[in-house]
Amino acid sequence: MKIVCLQENIKEALFILERISSKNQELPILNSILLKTENGLLKGIATDLEFGIEVEIPAKVEKQGEIVVPVKLLSQFIGNLPNIKIKLEEKDGVLTIDAENIKTTIPTLPKNEFPLIPKVKKEHSVHIQSGILKKALDQVVNSAAVSYSIPEIAGVLFRFNEDTAKIVATDSFRLSEKKLYQKNTYTTSEKHAFIIPLKTAVELGRIITHDDEMMELYTDKNQIVFILPHIHFISRLITGDYPNYEQIIPTSSKTKITIQKAEFISKIKLASVFASKINDIKIVVDAGKNEIHIHAAEQSKGQFQSTVVTDITGENGEAVFNYKYLLDGLMNIQEEEVVFEMNGAALPAIIKSKNDSYQYVVMPIKT
Repeated sequence: MKIVCLQENIKEALFILERISSKNQELPILNSILLKTENGLLKGIATDLEFGIEVEIPAKVEKQGEIVVPVKLLSQFIGNLPNIKIKLEEKDGVLTIDAENIKTTIPTLPKNEFPLIPKVKKEHSVHIQSGILKKALDQVVNSAAVSYSIPEIAGVLFRFNEDTAKIVATDSFRLSEKKLYQKNTYTTSEKHAFIIPLKTAVELGRIITHDDEMMELYTDKNQIVFILPHIHFISRLITGDYPNYEQIIPTSSKTKITIQKAEFISKIKLASVFASKINDIKIVVDAGKNEIHIHAAEQSKGQFQSTVVTDITGENGEAVFNYKYLLDGLMNIQEEEVVFEMNGAALPAIIKSKNDSYQYVVMPIKT
C-alpha cells in the first residue's frame, strides 16, 4: 500500500477511529485499525465487536493494499505533525511514514486477525437530518440505564411511524421522550421500532458534527447502520421488547407550574449544596400565592429555602426529588420557559417543553 494525504484529513479520521477501537487486553488486535484502499479511496476501519466504523479519508492512492496498525500510536504521531502532505507506504510488514524531513516506521499486525465488520441487510430504512437526530439523542441519553438487569432499558428506543417518531430512554427512576414530526424531518419505509445500546447512542452523537447533513439508517433483525457522508457506523441492536413505558406517563396533573427554566435551575443548584447523600430537595407548591418553595437540609451542612413566584394552576402540593434528576430534565429542554407538572408526593412528575415535543418523567423520592 502506498498513499499520500494531508495531515489534517487523516488526523480527523484517526481521532474518530481511536475512540471506537476497543481498549481490550484480552484481544489486543482490537486496539488497532485496518487501513485499506478501495475504489481509489483510503478507508479506516475500527471495531470493539459491539459496534464498528468505516471512515473514508481523502487521499491519493499510488498503490493498492491494506494494513493493520496500532491506532493510538499512529494517531499520536500524526496528530503531532504539522499540516503537511504525508506519504504512507507499507513494505514487508512495516509502515513507513514520510512527512518532509520527518520519517518513521511502525510494524504492522497480521491482517487475518482483524475482525470483519458485518454487513447490514437493508430491511428497514429511515432518512433523517443528522442535526435533528443529534439534538434528540442529547435530550434522552442521560435517562438511559447505565447497567441494569433489564437489558432493554440499557439502550435507547426508536419508534418510527408514518407521521411521528419517538426516541425514548429510561432507567426506571426517570424517563425522557422526544417526539419528532415527519414533515421536513424524516422519511421511513414503514412503521418499525428498534433499540440501540446506550454506548452506541452516545458515540453516534459524537460522530455527528454537521447539522445539515442527511443520514440514512438501515436495520435488520440484529444490526443497524448509520450512514453519513464518508462514514458508516454499524452497531448491534438490543433484542427484546422495550417496557410499556407509556403507562407510567401521567395523562393529567394535580398541579401545573409554568416557570422560567434559568431561575428554576439556579435555585435547584443552590439547594443542592445543602442536600443529603441521597441528593434530596423538597418542592412545596402554594397555588393560592403562585409560589413554589424549594427546601434542602442536612444536619452537618445546614438548611436552605428559596421562593419562586410563577404561574400555577391546580392544587397545593409537595414532593421530594433527586435534584440531579430535576436538573437533567431541565437542561434537556432548549426553551426558556418550561412546564412542571406535579401529582403529589408519590406519583410521577413531568417536566416538558411548552410545545409538547419533549417530556421528562421523574419519580419523587419516597420519604
